[in-house]
Amino acid sequence: MKTNDRSALRLVAGLAVAGLVLAACGGDDDATPATDPPAATDAPADEPADEPADEPADASLASAEAEARVDTFLQAVTELPFNEPVATEAGRSVFYVQCGVAVCAEIAEGVEAAAAAIGWDYQTASHQDTPETVASAFDAAIAAQPDVVLTSGNPREWFAPQLDTLEEQGIPVVAWSLPESYEPGDGISVNLLTQDDYYFYGVLMADYAAVNTTTGEILFVGLPTFPVLSIVQEGFETEIAEVCPDCSVKVIEVAVTDLGTNLPGIVVSELQTNPDLDMISYAFGGMLFGVPEAIESADLGDQAAAVSQAGGPLNFGLIAGGQHQTAEVALASELMGWRAIDAAARILDGGDAGRADTPDAAVIDGRPDILSGGLPLQILEADSIDDPSALWPGVVGFQDLFAELWGD
Repeated sequence: MKTNDRSALRLVAGLAVAGLVLAACGGDDDATPATDPPAATDAPADEPADEPADEPADASLASAEAEARVDTFLQAVTELPFNEPVATEAGRSVFYVQCGVAVCAEIAEGVEAAAAAIGWDYQTASHQDTPETVASAFDAAIAAQPDVVLTSGNPREWFAPQLDTLEEQGIPVVAWSLPESYEPGDGISVNLLTQDDYYFYGVLMADYAAVNTTTGEILFVGLPTFPVLSIVQEGFETEIAEVCPDCSVKVIEVAVTDLGTNLPGIVVSELQTNPDLDMISYAFGGMLFGVPEAIESADLGDQAAAVSQAGGPLNFGLIAGGQHQTAEVALASELMGWRAIDAAARILDGGDAGRADTPDAAVIDGRPDILSGGLPLQILEADSIDDPSALWPGVVGFQDLFAELWGD
């Protein structure tokens, strides 16, 4: 467990209040001074003193840049960011090497549906996010001899020999959620969710936390088992220091085995230890399993709000029900599966996977691959979740939009 405490006092805010008090006590330039002002003891006892101006109760601790970025990404996405048609060929086969967390099962729904829509055979093998099980799943993919392999989330070192074999056999690999660039090469044709994307998710969570905290006391809960989630943490820590220098941030790191077991108690302990803690950012939406219930049982349900990223119906239900979580930096998981098939079709047609332009509000120096994969991104709150039990579509009607690109 790692702890990283920054400045605990909002010094600038305090100085601002002091400045307001001094300004309020100053004289009126248009007033005519008395010739012989009375001594202080001669002033009527019931004469009201000048009242200092009050600091707005909802004054934000966040920078204007953070507020603007949050406002931008609270808006709904209405179209795919690219519209270049691609020729498709029915009868091909795709093999999905599926990771063990819930979001990968959600993506699998999209992959299978998209494969059916395009007329491809679909096969899959799941694993438990360990080097041995990942390698075994890739062995199954090689044995199946598909036209394309899809994978996500795990370091390429875990399946390096199998990746070499696939490259030798001319079988392209479409990946996402690797801690790499958009076009990483060395056996991987495209990485649809890049290290820059995950950095930006951390940035958005930091912006949201900074905008919504009132005390400046923030907790980040990391899950470094997955390399991309360490990048989320990096983006959060870097951004929060820039956009809310008066915030005090504590960072803790947990293991996958803590989810649903130890983590709820850990969060309760943090809230009890710091009664001023009012914003918690979780590196991944699936981490919240069991946390709101533990908080409610400890009678702490009203203390802190939460934001996470890449969550699903679990998180949407919490947000809609007002249970601890108030926002989700959302991943359109089913659409992700369709985009993976779209990228595969483009590669098998002899081109590249396609690349989207980075929106102005997401441009960060040194991070050229933010949103290059063409996936929608939105901060969801209660009023933007139509059906908490359903996956977030990202773009309403995306299936028909992809079908149009594929010539159907």
